[in-house]
Amino acid sequence: MTNMTARRLPSYVAHMTKFLPLAPLERLISKTADRVAKEHPEFFDRLDEYADKSYVIVPTDLDWIAGLSFQNEHVQLRLSRSLNAFPNRDVLVKAPILSLLNLLDGEEDGDALFFSRDLSIEGDTEAVLALRNALDDAEIDFLYQIAQLTGPFSRPVENGAKTLMNHLRRKKASPDNSMDSMGEMHGPYPS
Repeated sequence: MTNMTARRLPSYVAHMTKFLPLAPLERLISKTADRVAKEHPEFFDRLDEYADKSYVIVPTDLDWIAGLSFQNEHVQLRLSRSLNAFPNRDVLVKAPILSLLNLLDGEEDGDALFFSRDLSIEGDTEAVLALRNALDDAEIDFLYQIAQLTGPFSRPVENGAKTLMNHLRRKKASPDNSMDSMGEMHGPYPS
């Protein structure tokens, strides 16, 4: 776990996400999730009774929101720019995208992020803990999984993505990426 993690994307990168169409991003994430689900069926066993919960993830420095459910050993994902698109959510998790990615990779401790107020959780906290434990136990390399979708380019895509993530993780907080100067992304969704 790194001590000097830049928890937010640089503001110019975050603002560029406003122009990303959600449909291709949703397909990319869904394909990755399907691939992970096939390779890690133990994830669903570990999630157990919390698989039928509705999880909403809000990357606070981006302009989109993800709704997830894990029914019948299948990941169902939907992206939206409005929190109102997920009225029946059981769990709402808010954090900057780099913190969320660092949690997935085991580079950040969820408890530390929560107590530093970089991570907020509303709703069924037991479901969040079950999801975190299932992800930790499965030891999924998400950058590897995404890179595999690029076929013969998977190795350079994976290496490039990991180099970029390591660079962002080592970057010290500065006025361009600190929480005080950037604040949350003020997207169309209510916070």
